[in-house]
Amino acid sequence: MSAKSESSRLAELRAKTDRDLAAIIDNALELGLLLAANSPDVDREGVLRRRAADIYADTVMLVPRVEDARTCRRLEEKLRQLRAALDRHVQVWTAGSSA
Repeated sequence: MSAKSESSRLAELRAKTDRDLAAIIDNALELGLLLAANSPDVDREGVLRRRAADIYADTVMLVPRVEDARTCRRLEEKLRQLRAALDRHVQVWTAGSSA
């Protein structure tokens, strides 16, 4: 195999790996958003919220590894949405427990 075709093959593999990573992150963020959307009445023990927070912590470290700038920006926006949902959940939970 020539150096050029080997380099091309590596570039293809890198691109596929990047797409796969982006898809995994995207799916995890979707799950995190669904979990964070549950009201404190549904998630009295905070299990779903903690899982959503774990997803946030995992994906916040992975998003910068996505090489495609457009995809990275899209995932960063989902991260912001998840962070906002988690913050709202805490505010609602805190307000509900002080009543």
